[in-house]
Amino acid sequence: MFIALDVNGSRISIENATKDSQYFCPICGEPLTIRATDSLAVKTHFAHKRGTIFYDDWTHDMSEWHLSWQQRFPEQYREVVIEKNGIKHRADICIGNTVIEFQHSPITGEEIAKRNIFYLSCGYQVVWVFDATDKIKNWIEDSIDPMKCRDDDLCWKRAKQQFAIKMPPQVTIYLQYKTCISNPQYANQEFDIMLLLTKISPKDFTFYKTYPHYIIPNNFLKQYGISMSDDVLSITDIINQTKSYIQQLKSQQQAERNRQYSALIARSRPKRRWHL
Repeated sequence: MFIALDVNGSRISIENATKDSQYFCPICGEPLTIRATDSLAVKTHFAHKRGTIFYDDWTHDMSEWHLSWQQRFPEQYREVVIEKNGIKHRADICIGNTVIEFQHSPITGEEIAKRNIFYLSCGYQVVWVFDATDKIKNWIEDSIDPMKCRDDDLCWKRAKQQFAIKMPPQVTIYLQYKTCISNPQYANQEFDIMLLLTKISPKDFTFYKTYPHYIIPNNFLKQYGISMSDDVLSITDIINQTKSYIQQLKSQQQAERNRQYSALIARSRPKRRWHL
C-alpha cells in the first residue's frame, strides 16, 4: 500500500513517510513497515509486519506504473477504504460514485470478479485500467495505432485467461499502452494511448474507435472528475465528436450516392427527337 495512517490517525503517503516514524494499516490498524526502499522492480511501499493476519486478502499492485497512475489523482481519492457488512477493502481510486482499479501485475479472473461484485454491491461504478504495453498486437498488420486499425484488429500476444469471466455491464475497461501515432508531426515518437473496450476475451478484444482524437490519460482524468484545462476533452466529449463525425460522413456519402444516381438517370433518359 502507498497510503497509511500515522499515530494521529491521519493519512500519509509513502513519499512523505520516514523510517523512524510509526504507521498503521487503514483497514486493520496493525503496525506497518516500509519496504522496497532500494528496489528497482517494486516501488517503496507500506507493508504489514511478518506474522500479521491480513484482513484484506486481495493482492495489490506495487509497480511504478501503478503508483504513477494513482499520483495523477489528489491524495484524498487514493487507496480509499470501502466497507460493507464488516468487510473492508481499499480501492486504488474512489472518486464520486466510481471506483478505479489500475492493474499492471498478473491477476486472476476470480479476483477481478470478487472486486467487481464487492464494489458493485456497495453502489459504485467500476473502472479497470490494464497495462497492455508489449502485450497486444495487430493480427492483420504491424500497426497498433488505433487510428490505423479497425475496432477488432487488435488481440493479445498471449492468451489472457483472466478475461474468460463475464464482465457486468456496470464495469468499464480500458487498456493503456505506448505506440507511435499516425500524425506525421510526431513521427517516431511514442505516446500513451488508451482504448475504451466494448468486448474482451482471453484471445482478443474490440474497442470504441474514436475520431479525430485519440484517448490519452488526460482525457481519462477529465472524464473521472479531475480538473483539467478547458481544451482537454473528456472521453464523453471525444465519443460525441466521433458520433458527429460518423453522422456527417454518412450524410456526405448519401449526398454523393444521390448525386451519382441523378447523373445516371440523366444519362439513361432517352433524348427527345423533334419531327417537322
